[in-house]
Amino acid sequence: MNERQRDLFLWVWSRRRKPGQTAIGLRGAAIGALGGLLFTLLMSPGAPSSVHSYDVGGQLFGAIGEHLRMLALAVPAFGAIGWFGANRIYASQEAMYQAILQSGARVPEQKPAMQMSDRGPAIAVGIVAAIIAIFIAVLFAMYW
Repeated sequence: MNERQRDLFLWVWSRRRKPGQTAIGLRGAAIGALGGLLFTLLMSPGAPSSVHSYDVGGQLFGAIGEHLRMLALAVPAFGAIGWFGANRIYASQEAMYQAILQSGARVPEQKPAMQMSDRGPAIAVGIVAAIIAIFIAVLFAMYW
């Protein structure tokens, strides 16, 4: 990490850490719970195979029961994954922040100016993420 990257990390993390670990963990849990809801909507099964096709009420309540069961399992599980992931990332970033400060570096007053060579990896990741998102959108369009 060069000095510009170090200063940018110090400047950015000094602002992102302000809500605190609990608030960031809860944000991660909320995002995970939304992921669990989306997972349920995409992957939830219909009515159980033991319900006959002519039993309209059984089909309806069987399907609702299966959706609710999957929702009850997926939302807390994904929420817990979000909570643990956010806490782990917060702890690692905070440890790196404290280590850099203890080495004698100071948080800059203004956001450091970055050069194109410093932004190259972020641009490459953005391009790859956009390509993956396009592929996912095409798969959804082909599925429906």
